[in-house]
Amino acid sequence: MHHKQQHAERPGLNGTGHTTRPAARRAYDRDVAVHHIVAEIARIKPNATAISFGGVEMTYGVLDRTASKLAARLIAMGVRKGDIVGLLLPRAAKTLIAKLAILKAGAAYAPFDPAYPVDHLSYMVEDSAPRALMIDRDSASLAASLPIARGSLVDTDNALSEPAGDELRVAFPSIGGGDAAYVMYTSGSTGRPKGVVIPHRGIQRLVCDQNFVEFRPNDVVLHTATISFDAATFEIWGALLNGARLAGIADRTLSMQRVADTIDRERVSVMLLTTGLFNLLVDHPSGKLTSLRHVLFGGEVASSDHARRFLSARPGCVLTNVYGPTEVSCMASAFQIPADFAGDTVPIGYSIANNGTHILDDDLNVLPAGQEGQLAVSGDGLAIGYLNRPELTQERFVAITAKNGESLRCYLTGDRAVMDADGLLHFRGRRDRQVKIDGKRIELDEIENALRRDGHLADAVVECHQAGSAKRLVAYLRPKTVAGLDETDLAAAVFRRLKGVLPAHMVPGRAIVLQEFPMNRAGKVDRSRLPAPTEAPAAMAAAEGMEAIIARHWRRVLGIDTGGLDQNFFDLGGTSMQLMRVHAALEQELGRSIDVVSVFEHPKIRSLARFLENTPGSVQQSAAARSRAARQKRGMSQFRRSRQ
Repeated sequence: MHHKQQHAERPGLNGTGHTTRPAARRAYDRDVAVHHIVAEIARIKPNATAISFGGVEMTYGVLDRTASKLAARLIAMGVRKGDIVGLLLPRAAKTLIAKLAILKAGAAYAPFDPAYPVDHLSYMVEDSAPRALMIDRDSASLAASLPIARGSLVDTDNALSEPAGDELRVAFPSIGGGDAAYVMYTSGSTGRPKGVVIPHRGIQRLVCDQNFVEFRPNDVVLHTATISFDAATFEIWGALLNGARLAGIADRTLSMQRVADTIDRERVSVMLLTTGLFNLLVDHPSGKLTSLRHVLFGGEVASSDHARRFLSARPGCVLTNVYGPTEVSCMASAFQIPADFAGDTVPIGYSIANNGTHILDDDLNVLPAGQEGQLAVSGDGLAIGYLNRPELTQERFVAITAKNGESLRCYLTGDRAVMDADGLLHFRGRRDRQVKIDGKRIELDEIENALRRDGHLADAVVECHQAGSAKRLVAYLRPKTVAGLDETDLAAAVFRRLKGVLPAHMVPGRAIVLQEFPMNRAGKVDRSRLPAPTEAPAAMAAAEGMEAIIARHWRRVLGIDTGGLDQNFFDLGGTSMQLMRVHAALEQELGRSIDVVSVFEHPKIRSLARFLENTPGSVQQSAAARSRAARQKRGMSQFRRSRQ
């Protein structure tokens, strides 16, 4: 039995915190597969635009037929119901077609980010054992390094360029709402990523007949998430299961100006951003953004200041803070922030429809309102379980007895929370050592286990330190006596290996070498006594001109006082999101457009300064650049006045 719990989608509108649902919605049917809904829309309105990517548009009719052709190809090569098909593709139109084709073939898609290191990708490929791996020309050489037979590789570019065949005669398998739709890998505390298996009904329950968002056929939904981030589930299927248009940005590296330009050009009305990206949009406003009707954000603790500033600048737009781990199909609760919100912290909201939220004690008993405990989630969004991890599935997906006596299957989130009497949830932190940085889920234990496999080390500990608004991963390394390296060389050697094992966002930015770790009476590492990271040796005295401007923004974004002119931004603990923040700040201060890819290609102050000084427009601003800078300053002034 599925548990249906509905709460307010816009607290405060009628004085009670509850509202009614809009009348016109696509009905939710938990037994229907995702691709059947797309096929129905394609039949009813085949000429409606489904996706637009890089200036190329595709109608629902063409999308459905093209996906059927690719699905027939997969079935011909042996893909069967229940199989997994991997995607080693970028964010692109062909990736959307491939996902739909995999579902039509009866399989589940497993997205693998081509930016991940080979070791990390190899583990996921071995673990998921995909029947096929869909690649393109850019990822072909990477695929050759992975443990999969060449006969299992499908060149998506070639497959989509082939003429239509006998796909209409192919018998596609019967798929229902409970069958697996995708496998999403997340950071794992055991030292390896774990695959979360999500059913079709999890996707449909997220975006169909919901109480926290209304998708309309004339909506344009923005697609910015990477294929391995579950926010893409909301973006892609929110549009395609509701007859709306999905507007994608094909750039591998995003900039805020590019996002704003796309919103204005495509007339985007609905978008979901990570909390960090949303804050960046508020801090560095650009574009008119008048088409936005509903903006959702989540992934980290929300900033009430940024929410108020956004609503002050765009009072006609609905703003929603959303919460939910991968194991509950992306979202479990939502809080629509009222225009007059005055709180210091933003709640994570009310349970969304076809979903239940519960606060439990250590014995899995439901706690009364107002008491803090572990947040558990029930309902149709729950994952089938963890791929090849029955013990972990049994540990995290448990049965509880609800207040009405009903037995419910729940996912234990590991998050601490408090629920008000009316069902409003307030986040209180983690029970374990999981952290969120730039919206990405990171298990510190996974990093520690990867470090402990290094032959130079006797032990390793990883902690997350807060420096201002920035979070930094710090590795504490205890070397073996036979290491034969000084501390600097040791840390460099260890991090070189780690970068070949873990994704970039999981590699610590600082290393502290200790001959012994502080221990407690139980013989375990006393993490509270580990030394706080000190800053890098001062080298900013020589900075002037453009170097000084860049250094100032580095200090503000990284939360450190000093750093060398030739130190790498990422070696100091910087993340891609933080470098995007530097890029936006430089564009605003210099009053000109800067290629964001070039900023990533010059991650050192000295080299970036030389690039900017040698780029046309570094001294003389164009009239358009001066105009945009003036608009940005006016926008910032409006935000400041709204806080006074």
